[in-house]
Amino acid sequence: MNPTSRGRAQTPDPDVLKVIADAGAALLASGGEVARVEDTMQRLARAYGVEAVEVIVLPTALFINAGGNTVIRRIRNRSVNLAVVASINQLSRDVSRNPIPLGELEERLAQARHASRYRPSANLLFAGVAAGALSQLVGGRGADVLPAVIGGALTQIVRQWFRRIGLANGVGDMGAAAVAVLPAVACAYWRVPRPGSVLVGGIMVLTPGLLMTTAVRDGIEGDLLSAAARVLEALLSAGAIAAGASLPLYLYLALGGHWA
Repeated sequence: MNPTSRGRAQTPDPDVLKVIADAGAALLASGGEVARVEDTMQRLARAYGVEAVEVIVLPTALFINAGGNTVIRRIRNRSVNLAVVASINQLSRDVSRNPIPLGELEERLAQARHASRYRPSANLLFAGVAAGALSQLVGGRGADVLPAVIGGALTQIVRQWFRRIGLANGVGDMGAAAVAVLPAVACAYWRVPRPGSVLVGGIMVLTPGLLMTTAVRDGIEGDLLSAAARVLEALLSAGAIAAGASLPLYLYLALGGHWA
């Protein structure tokens, strides 16, 4: 199909729909909201002459139909990578103004899907600093910063390990919350004041804040099914974090541990 053609495509090239679906799937898997994914896919479709196109996007799947051809993409693994979202979003706008050959679009999409992520060491640093700062916001003292930093860093180590072995996000959140409690338990055992501040600092870096924000944006845009699904996912994540943090605390206190 000629990429410069903007007329109505009665029988669109299936390869065009597949590439458009791949772009939408990459956006959705990287934390893009439903309205953005739909807009990006429709822009790309129009750029390649596919005018009569229907797009349905859900948090775990997307569908694109045109000219009797339907492409479905299942989204099994989701994370947050706003660099991918920004890259594909900008690519769709560039292509809508100046269409490029389909092969080149595939290459640029592949590059966008691998947009730079922070290194694991940087994730540890950021999570640790955030946990240390949060411990102070909830009434902690200077002595609470270091154990909170350790707790925040431990959450990322455990999360990365669970992702490598392919377990569900909820299991990873539960395990990360469990290890985030350990520095607070150590502080309580050694009678360091305010172990609760260390505990809160460690687990707060796990809270699904961006997921809730995306749910609200989907709701504002009228994508109520997606908004409800994301809220449910956030609640399940919060429940997993609470369960993971409660278990070591319960065991410590049941064994007669002191908590100041």
